[in-house]
Amino acid sequence: MKNNFIILTDTRQQKEKHILKEFDSQGILHIRTGLPSADYMALRYDDKKGFYLDYRVLIDTKKDIEEIAGNLCNSQSHERIKREIFKGQELGAKEFIFLINGGKVKTIQDLQNWTSKRTKVKGSTLLKIMCTMRERYGVRFIICNKKDIGKKILELLGGKNER
Repeated sequence: MKNNFIILTDTRQQKEKHILKEFDSQGILHIRTGLPSADYMALRYDDKKGFYLDYRVLIDTKKDIEEIAGNLCNSQSHERIKREIFKGQELGAKEFIFLINGGKVKTIQDLQNWTSKRTKVKGSTLLKIMCTMRERYGVRFIICNKKDIGKKILELLGGKNER
């Protein structure tokens, strides 16, 4: 199964050693290339199709809550994020997932009480925007510990079990 699965990482994505280390430890080949949408997706091999880009699941990682807050609560960044989601959907994405290093925030609901000295954005505002985006555009927001992000990417892209 592992031979039928390669992870593609967008060249605009900063190299996150902890994620690449997880891919390596699982024996998953990963290639940096320009992606039209998101940071991670799968390249698969099928005996009938050969190699094909699997756009079903697209993953965009965020280094922390402040980054996603800046992306969603700034009108210019928000429009850029929406364009990226729409591009992914045009390509056939069934799931567009934002995978966020939450730090002390463990769940999406924990955002209700989140604050930061680095931004004026309140957690309750960010949570409302995320819920609206989930309803309107069908995107998912997943909070994860930094050390588990590589494993979560593999799980979401089907690197453990073929979909």
